[in-house]
Amino acid sequence: MLQPAQQIVVDIYADESEFSRTVLAELKRLEIARRIKVKPFTAWRANKALVHPTIVISATDVAELHKSLRFPQQLLIVPKALANGIWQRWQGDTIAWPESVEVLFKRLQLMAHGFNTARQLNAVRDSLIWHTQRVEREHELVEHIFRNALSRNFTHYKHIRTLLTPASKFNGDLCLIAPGHLGNLYVLMADFTGHGLAPATGALPLSQAFFAMADRSVSVAEMVIEFNYRLNRLLPSDMFCACFLLELSANGEWLTYWNGGMPPALVFGSDGIVKHRLTAQHMALGVLTVEEFDSQVATIRTTKDDAIALFTDGVIEMLSQKREFLGMDALEDLIQTYPKRDDFNTLISELENFRGNQPLHDDLSLAILECRPTGLVRQQHDGEVEALPFTFTTELQADELKRIDVITAVLGIIGRLPTLHGHRTTIYLLLAEVFNNALEHGLLGLDSRMKNDPEGFAYYYQLRIERLQELESGSISIAVRYDHAQNYLHFTVRNSGRKWEAPALPAIDTTHKPYGRGLDLLQKLAHDLRWQNQGREVSFGYQLTAG
Repeated sequence: MLQPAQQIVVDIYADESEFSRTVLAELKRLEIARRIKVKPFTAWRANKALVHPTIVISATDVAELHKSLRFPQQLLIVPKALANGIWQRWQGDTIAWPESVEVLFKRLQLMAHGFNTARQLNAVRDSLIWHTQRVEREHELVEHIFRNALSRNFTHYKHIRTLLTPASKFNGDLCLIAPGHLGNLYVLMADFTGHGLAPATGALPLSQAFFAMADRSVSVAEMVIEFNYRLNRLLPSDMFCACFLLELSANGEWLTYWNGGMPPALVFGSDGIVKHRLTAQHMALGVLTVEEFDSQVATIRTTKDDAIALFTDGVIEMLSQKREFLGMDALEDLIQTYPKRDDFNTLISELENFRGNQPLHDDLSLAILECRPTGLVRQQHDGEVEALPFTFTTELQADELKRIDVITAVLGIIGRLPTLHGHRTTIYLLLAEVFNNALEHGLLGLDSRMKNDPEGFAYYYQLRIERLQELESGSISIAVRYDHAQNYLHFTVRNSGRKWEAPALPAIDTTHKPYGRGLDLLQKLAHDLRWQNQGREVSFGYQLTAG
């Protein structure tokens, strides 16, 4: 609570009347302050800023006394004959002289207390005004930076519809879209912890990395590795970023994704029936160190009639007027009811009707991407140095397999090939599949059938971590050959572990299995796929000029 400071100075403005001299003499005799500064009445102004508690003494009713006071906490002393008339116009306190000593002292104390309180409140008000103006200016600067950072966002892409509604001035959610070099498309949906300015600042480094890596047609796996590295170093320990990142092929038939801590994305057909729920199988960005982070991606086949709905938890946790959550089932029902492109505004209206006047408690973001051929023009790369034919071979021992991100390292070596633009994700997927088979089945002795139930799936990867840490012997060699004339890459991966029975080609049924999709992808996208030496050696080719 505000407390008045002890007064040591009182300003007194007095006219030259005998009344004023009498009152002034009495005030000095009573020692109302340690120091009294007497000033002529003509120097007093109603709108004048006061420095000390102020007493005004006047024997006449002058026009200046009727004006609005800047500080109403002033004491006016007038003869009793003038008191009634002035009381109706004077905005401060008034004493009709003469007055008893006790009443006089109380009135002086009230005047001093009121003055000090008003002065402190005005100081607080001025401080708040200054602070508010400074915050508004800083917000304007941050908004300007955000606009520039997101100016490249490809939100006008014709096959995507978005709803981005922040719970406060700044959005802790992020939806980024960028075209790739071969007509492919990248889409990122992210949700930082909390909402407002603090989580929104994480959008800056994430968006910069996203657009820079999309320009280089970096694979989804490489992207999330870089995102996690940056955010792990940048964010405080109590803050992280849930993220869903996808790449859609130019023909709209392949969708590669990574889901870290986000609600399951929904892949649905033209009838609204959900075909796939792309659930999170990774931790959010910024939580794990580089060594702990898992960048493994998944790929599904899509058709031109499919669409994928990406959303943050603000959508399914939206509250109704009855304070009930929307939930996943209700959202799927809405998507099934309004699956078409032209239904999007109606879908949004239904969400708004559900919420009613209930305020948002979290940022709300929804994007629906149609899995159609993108229609994006393949970008040309001028001024790139023509690549030479080469052969690259490496053999990795147990110690190196524990600490090196092998696939990213290999892609980094061959990544300067001019024609590799737009193929990085596919090559990453193919190479990661054969390498992981060599490591998990050859050296670590894991069986994919363990993934048949959710508990077994988690146990499989926990066992993978444990056995890799305990691995003391064994090796994996990777050979890459580039045929300059044919613009063709050939890969061979060998391991020194146990034999592995390769699946019969060409048919692999992965419809109802949580494993085997990588092998299906190998059969569809790789050339001349061969297993040799009882499954210990796998070779395949890849045509870089393929659409």
